[in-house]
Amino acid sequence: MTVVTPSTWVRIDQAELTAVAARHALYRAGQKGGERAMLAFHDLSGLTLAGMDLSGAELTGALLRSVDARGADLSDARLASADLRMAQLQSADLSRADLRGCCLRGADLSEALLLAANIREGTLARAIGSHIALENTPAELVGASLKGANLTRARIIGTLAMQVDLTDAVLGGAKLQRVDLRNANLTGTVLEGADLAEVDFSGAVMHGAVLTGISWRSAVLSGADLLGAVLDEAAASAATAGGAARNLPQPVPAEGFDLPELIEAHRAWLATRGMEGRRLELKGTDLSGIDFAGLDLSGAIFLNCVMTGAKMARATLTLADFTLADLSDADLSECDLRAAIFRRSFMRRTSLEGAVLDAVRFSEGEASHVLSANLERARLWQANLAGASLRRARMVGTELRGADLTGADLTGADLREADLREAILEGTRLDDSQVVGARER
Repeated sequence: MTVVTPSTWVRIDQAELTAVAARHALYRAGQKGGERAMLAFHDLSGLTLAGMDLSGAELTGALLRSVDARGADLSDARLASADLRMAQLQSADLSRADLRGCCLRGADLSEALLLAANIREGTLARAIGSHIALENTPAELVGASLKGANLTRARIIGTLAMQVDLTDAVLGGAKLQRVDLRNANLTGTVLEGADLAEVDFSGAVMHGAVLTGISWRSAVLSGADLLGAVLDEAAASAATAGGAARNLPQPVPAEGFDLPELIEAHRAWLATRGMEGRRLELKGTDLSGIDFAGLDLSGAIFLNCVMTGAKMARATLTLADFTLADLSDADLSECDLRAAIFRRSFMRRTSLEGAVLDAVRFSEGEASHVLSANLERARLWQANLAGASLRRARMVGTELRGADLTGADLTGADLREADLREAILEGTRLDDSQVVGARER
């Protein structure tokens, strides 16, 4: 249906909006007295839509500045040309919404659903004198927060998104073309299978981002920080074009790198409690397929290392640090990983079968303290943790989707906001664990 542009916006108050939403709910349910919400070119600025079902509503060109739409259902809504500056849209559902030409500058869309949303260039309704005019403009996400938002298969084309916060957002299979993401925060962002043609990532922070299966045609990564990012060959090629990106894993040096000597020095460091030898510290190094099976590398540091397919079964790795490491397909079965750190590590199909990741109590004089294994924001997609022990482990935001936790012991573990969807939990012990905000379905 064609929406006619009026001369000015129609202002409604909270009571009128509530009544419109009530009739719309009846309309959606197919009940008597129902009527679709027709709010094109209406002024709802500052009102609350929190929790309302306005799915499929007509909101073309609406003024929605600073609205409270937390948890609202706006799926399939028509929001083209709408002004959503500073809107509160946390956990809102905007799946398949028409957001062409809309302005979301400074809006908060944390944990929002934008599955297959349409965020392309279009027209924005602006006040010119005493009249409304539609001006051709890119959609705008400048300074917006999309932390943890799901934009799977979204279309974001010709959009201004400088300094947007996409921390831990999911954009699998999304189409982002000619998007300006300069200085954006893409820490932990999943971009698997996305089309990123002509996207400008200059100066963006992409720590731990998943960048596989992507089309990079003419994308710009000048000065982008890829510390701990998960890269395939195409991503590495795009990142190194012209020496553009920073903090890329480096291959093992051809000269001056004697791994057996470094391991021996680490043994001496352990045996003398740091008085002799030297701790093993390998940062930003490609150690794919490395064999550390059965070794004692307690306290070693593997920050931002690529360790895909590494063989470490039965190794002692107490207090080892694997922050931002890529451990895909690695074998860590039956390892001693007490108090080890895997913060934002990528561990797809990693085997931790029978591994011990319990907390450790340390005593210093009369004082004592407990150090837990830290797997915060780690991605253990389809990992094998059968029979593993993770007592009192820190697992806030840990992604265990499709992981096998059969018979695992997570007594006292902190699983707040963890993703347990499709995980196998047969015989898993969760006594005294914290599961507030955890997702199981």
